[in-house]
Amino acid sequence: MNNSDAMLSTTRIVARALALLTGRLRPLVLAFAMGLVGTHAVQAQCEAWVRGIGTLGTNDQVRALLVLPGGDVIVGGAFTTAGGVSANRIARYNPTTGVWSTLGEGTSGPVSSLEVLPGGDVIVAGNFSTAGGVAANNIARWNPITGVWSALGSGTSDRIFALAVMPGGDVMVAGDFMTAGGVAASNIARCNPSTGVWSALGNRNSPGPVNALAVVPSGDVIAGGYFRGVLWEGVEFVNRIARYNPSTGVWSALGSGTSPGWVNSLAVLPNGDVLVGGPFTTAGGVPANRIARYNPTTGVWSALGSGIDGDVYALAVLPGGDVLAGGAGRFATAGFNNNNIARYNPSTGLWSAIGSGTNTEILALAVLPGGDVIMGGGFSRAGGEWVNRIARYTFSSPAPDITTQPQSQSICSTLSSFFDVAAYGDGPFTYQWRKGGTPISPATNPTATSARLVFINLQSSDAGLYDCVISTPCGSATSNAATLTVEFCACGLSDIAGPGLTFGPDRALTADDIIVFLNRFFAGFTSSDVAGPGQSTTPDGQFTADDIILFLNRFFAGC
Repeated sequence: MNNSDAMLSTTRIVARALALLTGRLRPLVLAFAMGLVGTHAVQAQCEAWVRGIGTLGTNDQVRALLVLPGGDVIVGGAFTTAGGVSANRIARYNPTTGVWSTLGEGTSGPVSSLEVLPGGDVIVAGNFSTAGGVAANNIARWNPITGVWSALGSGTSDRIFALAVMPGGDVMVAGDFMTAGGVAASNIARCNPSTGVWSALGNRNSPGPVNALAVVPSGDVIAGGYFRGVLWEGVEFVNRIARYNPSTGVWSALGSGTSPGWVNSLAVLPNGDVLVGGPFTTAGGVPANRIARYNPTTGVWSALGSGIDGDVYALAVLPGGDVLAGGAGRFATAGFNNNNIARYNPSTGLWSAIGSGTNTEILALAVLPGGDVIMGGGFSRAGGEWVNRIARYTFSSPAPDITTQPQSQSICSTLSSFFDVAAYGDGPFTYQWRKGGTPISPATNPTATSARLVFINLQSSDAGLYDCVISTPCGSATSNAATLTVEFCACGLSDIAGPGLTFGPDRALTADDIIVFLNRFFAGFTSSDVAGPGQSTTPDGQFTADDIILFLNRFFAGC
């Protein structure tokens, strides 16, 4: 038979095959099961955004975060759902299990500040009139063991911005109010949680709201905010930041304070120095772009390098003493473009990035026992990933998170098949497929170090248990094991497709098998090289009419 005769015979056979079809020959589209996962550049110390916490997140701003002694996180803000659960402006998150839960009925208005008492109860403050169904003016107490809410006396006359727990257990409360517990107290007061008794901090009104509080090792309280002037009789002029001695009841200035902007946030370093953040450009007369350091012992102010060019709303101190500053803006003056968050090393004076930051403002930061950071705000993306107003960042990246596992399958001998895996995390990823726990050499199967392990012309010796080890510079993870069963099938040589033109046998010979074969043949798939010259059953590495003739002859021969 010459080539013309062969092609004529092929045409007749194809015509016979197409007569079986009820629809047009459609191009085969083979969809890979792998998820598309973007990889980030490997960062110092294997830093990475942790997937999961913000996937559902909250439906409105997160404004306050608190880590409980057991590691759970209390989240407060303006939201009404958290993690897909109905939660009125406050919720609890378990970082280990990823489970969100409610705190009873929550609060009737936004939560702005959270603190934990020595006994474990949580103080919740903001702008609300009820908490857990109990009347509570802007401040309440919640017991994590019993879930019971209670009021702290008659609360305050208006909203609260900040809380701080004193060494003896009393709570300092600051905000924009005129009375606290029925006592005249302008913008700052003290409450004894055990007795519910409130007291003022001085005998004269503060000239402006107080945004932030911090307790230094001596027990003194640092207060920062909008206020400017003489706070109390006989006390020196203060400029947006002041110090209060609870033992003597005396207020004092911190040098010339901040200018021209106010103070939004405060944090205390391990050595007792105080970090101050806000939209100011000088602190204590020293040039300081929106963040500065104050030594309570010497009274000396200093800048944190070149500072940052975004407003600082939140500060947190990491276990090693480094500082995180979160806020709004591109923190470019720190030496890089980083959105809304940056890290500062007090020992070296150097700033560094936190991934690619978030797409909008960060309002709250909290450090987990292991050193990971939870951040909340109004953002919807963190590190390029979609999140909802809450995210987690780790400084020691975990192993990759495997998102697509290989699936067990039973395939006829001589056919082709594959296993897929996919992972989430900071790459680059490397893959090593194993059979029965033994690594497969790329010399044996060139795809053994790829995300997809491909089998061509399956034989009984290929049967076994397969898994894949996915590694990054920061760790590795092993996929679930999948079983490959290789069967002898009478229809195996022609049964290559299932319903809807899916590639893979379905133990039935249908028009789908012909369509898939022809599509793969014309696309140049190796598995379509089934014949040699004269329709011999030995592939010859070429795509010719012999391949089509042999396939169709086998097809019409049936099982």
